Amino acid sequence: MKTVEQVLSEPSPATVNYRINNTRSTLQELIDSGTSQAGLRRSSSDRTPKDSSKVDNSSTKLNWKNGVLVPCLLNIWGVIMFLRLGWVVGQAGVWLGSLIIIFSNLVTTITALSMCAICTNGEVKGGGVYFLISRALGPVFGGCIGILFFVAQAVATSLYIVGFGESIVDLMDSLGVDPFTGSVLNDIRVIGIGTAIVLLLVALNGIGWYAKCQIGLLIVLVIAMIAVFIGAFLPDLPSAEDNQLAGFVGFGWRNFHANFQTDPQIPEVEQDFFKVFAVFFPAVTGIMAGANLSGDLDDPSHAIPKGTLTAIAMTFVSYMALLWFIGLTCEDCVGVYCPEGGATQEEIEDLIDNGTLPTGGLLYNKLIMKDVALWAPLVYIGVFAATLSSALASLVGAPRILQSVAGDQLFPWQCLHYFAQGVGVGNEPFRAYFLTFFITCACVSIGKLDIIAPLISNFFMISYAMTNYACFAASSSKATGWRPSFRYYNKWLSGFGAVLCIVVMFFIEWVTALVTCILCFAIFRYLTYIDPAVNWGEAGEAKKYVNALQTMETLQLTNKEHVKTFRPQFLVLTGPLEERAWLVKFVSLLQKGRGLMICADIIVGNEARGTAKSFYKDSSGNDGADLALTDVVDDSSGLTSLSVSSDDKHHEKAIDLATDYEMALARRRKGDDFLTNQSIWARKCPGAFCEVIVASSIFDGVQTLLQTSGLGRMRPNTVVMGFKHDWRDDSVEEVANYERTIRASLSAHLGLMIVRDDNAKFDLNMKSALSVKSRHGDENDQGCLSCITCCKDGGNTEAKTDTVKVQVHNSVSETLENGHSENGDKLASKLKRRGTHHENPVSSRLEIERSLPTSLSGNRIDVWWLSDDGGLTMLLPHLLVQNQRFKSHNLRVMAVVQSQDESSVKLHRVQVKMAHLLAKFRIKAETIGVEVNMNTKASDKTVNRFESLGIKMEDLNAEEVAKTNFQLRLSEVVREQSSDASCVFIVLPIPETGLRVRLYCSWLDMLSNDMPPMVMMRGNNEQVLTFFS
Repeated sequence: MKTVEQVLSEPSPATVNYRINNTRSTLQELIDSGTSQAGLRRSSSDRTPKDSSKVDNSSTKLNWKNGVLVPCLLNIWGVIMFLRLGWVVGQAGVWLGSLIIIFSNLVTTITALSMCAICTNGEVKGGGVYFLISRALGPVFGGCIGILFFVAQAVATSLYIVGFGESIVDLMDSLGVDPFTGSVLNDIRVIGIGTAIVLLLVALNGIGWYAKCQIGLLIVLVIAMIAVFIGAFLPDLPSAEDNQLAGFVGFGWRNFHANFQTDPQIPEVEQDFFKVFAVFFPAVTGIMAGANLSGDLDDPSHAIPKGTLTAIAMTFVSYMALLWFIGLTCEDCVGVYCPEGGATQEEIEDLIDNGTLPTGGLLYNKLIMKDVALWAPLVYIGVFAATLSSALASLVGAPRILQSVAGDQLFPWQCLHYFAQGVGVGNEPFRAYFLTFFITCACVSIGKLDIIAPLISNFFMISYAMTNYACFAASSSKATGWRPSFRYYNKWLSGFGAVLCIVVMFFIEWVTALVTCILCFAIFRYLTYIDPAVNWGEAGEAKKYVNALQTMETLQLTNKEHVKTFRPQFLVLTGPLEERAWLVKFVSLLQKGRGLMICADIIVGNEARGTAKSFYKDSSGNDGADLALTDVVDDSSGLTSLSVSSDDKHHEKAIDLATDYEMALARRRKGDDFLTNQSIWARKCPGAFCEVIVASSIFDGVQTLLQTSGLGRMRPNTVVMGFKHDWRDDSVEEVANYERTIRASLSAHLGLMIVRDDNAKFDLNMKSALSVKSRHGDENDQGCLSCITCCKDGGNTEAKTDTVKVQVHNSVSETLENGHSENGDKLASKLKRRGTHHENPVSSRLEIERSLPTSLSGNRIDVWWLSDDGGLTMLLPHLLVQNQRFKSHNLRVMAVVQSQDESSVKLHRVQVKMAHLLAKFRIKAETIGVEVNMNTKASDKTVNRFESLGIKMEDLNAEEVAKTNFQLRLSEVVREQSSDASCVFIVLPIPETGLRVRLYCSWLDMLSNDMPPMVMMRGNNEQVLTFFS
């Protein structure tokens, strides 16, 4: 009996179908599959390894207790608990001390909830916290948090090592051993550096034994805490007098009020609530230990939330119990040097200067727990176990975070990529080990735990803030893929946690917090700017979509358009973008108004099918164009399947349509790549989008674009197209379609621009910084890399060839160098119009772009505002000179007077009126008066050049002769006045009904041929300029 999969030719819904590496058949493959079972792309062998791996590895996985709970408890119960909890009570008192613990656990609990939301938002793989956040929320958040976590873990290693050194020095002092360096601080530094070296050697030799010893280390810590609880009821053991000198006097109602005192070991710091909080906070920062083992957990989505929150609850209870026990059984200070002991401030300062520090009470006896405990050596053993295990865990964990960040290559820094390489079978990050070691030693050299602890608190706070904010951003984006199953997660709670962390940072030390926030923001913005070439699902992407949609809706509700809010939005008929790079670049120069630009590429159906079929031939060697392409499938074997049908015309048309759409998708991807190619643009082409459609003809495609391009208010209002150079040689139908495109654009109430740039001078360097002078030499330089030897007679060809070191194919180069062949001239002209972005360039794209000029030659842009079209012909040149690349160019506006007789016309009045109008528009430009006499015939040279285009004057009727003569006279005046301009803008002649299409094209050709880049344009007669406020 056939299965459902066999009947439907498709796989049934299953978990294996949604693996990242799974590949489904395309819809077209299913349509063409017939009975070939194309939908079943996976064999049973594809599933077997995954199923077997589950069975084989399940026995080695860790559950929530030994995989999350135990590591978290070991990292949370650490050096601060033994060495600074009593000091916290002495400074803040029992009530404020309790508040510090509650506040600290509030921050870590909120962060843990955010982390749990990430862990339950899909299947979790190995890689630790950095991997979880980066894959769940994107490379920007992941890279930022990864760097911060690495620094935090590296600095935390020094905290544990300094704590170990303090406990050794305290033990030496209790045994009556003097400092071997003559200074307690130097003893701590030497012991710390030595310990760091030993731990580095242990890490380099492998720490597999550490995971096996975790339960034993946890038992040691628990025994040490139990010894403290029991000893609190025995103040006379071993000696009541010794205990009283140490500050341990038994239960009593004391230490309820704050007693913030300057610590003799760090007299430069005046203690307050947040200073004490900063010292204690590292005691609760081990909440990420379980997430770091996510790859070794049996069910991470269940184990991480349960184990982490249980660890937070257990450590909170234990901290509160220890604080109250110590606070009620110990004095805050013992001896004459206490605030109420009678010693003057000068005596206390002399004591500090002499290095003889008070050692009794909660304020000065940092390891008072050993005096409270039932047996002091148990506390020392607990301190040693806590400090060394935590230091080793951090020393091993930090390099792996750095290795992961470097391996993902989010940052384009070779110095960071150096740390991605590992050693051995386990890919051990030896290089990152040494970097972590040097950072640790630098912090150990500080030697004071009370200074290092606030620094760690600062880094952990910003890390937790980023974690909370990342979850808040992901939830606020309303992305369909963000579905955390953790029931107690709330986006507003995460947002509050992010703000809370930042606020606390500034209360602790605002200077350090400001520097850290600036660093974090810089990393975040830098990653956003460079946009790493990875696709992990960035949290902000979905939010951008929501914001964009809401903005579009708001914009759509604003029904009233006003001339003051007008901005040009372009529909650019480019064809394949890389072939008309100069046209795309030119329109991008007009983006001062930050308008929309849609680069349209129209694929004619026959063209797409012919291109696709040309790659295939049948087995007898016949051209694939004679075949009906029914299926082209790259299957798992790498073979190509091609089925042929000669009778089923309906099926053949369906396949042709699929081929068209496939080519359109490929061209759209190629166009998007061009617009975002950072070797061409500083970042991307501003405001530009690529649209590719399939149509039966170019004109049909233009009609579709005119009606459907854009969305809502974000629709093009100006059409931009190139000049049709082959209008003389092309068929009448194609020339008519070109003219109909012009007519359709104007009929759609859109502005129109026809840009003619034979030498691709607008193919500029859009990436390099601008210089004061243009780099392309004098005015005779054509500025086109593809035509390196095409220059005017008398030009220094050799110099120009040396300036631009780019050649095309050898045959093309030889043709261009000779410059005499008719075919060579046509090819050179074609290459000029296409610009430098031809296929298969010898030099790289980046080298080509660097060789391009940064602006046009000259310093003047002429505007022939012949008729009032609403002001678009004046607005766009103004926007062009606002561009930084054209700041050195000046506008010159021609005030044209049309004269019917031979009498002279006073141009001064017209010139003044134009200058007054431009001043009203706040457009800075020079005004020149120009006369065009309609009764004066065009010169014989101009007429002969016109007739060489294939149209004879005697073949025209009287009306056509008059209009043609005016256009020829206008071309003479324009050529006389503006042949030396950098660029020319001129009003486009109207294609009147009944006008011959070739005659109209000849007018445009005469007006623009052998001229600087010319923009023939016309507005839609709707006002786009105003002088009212």
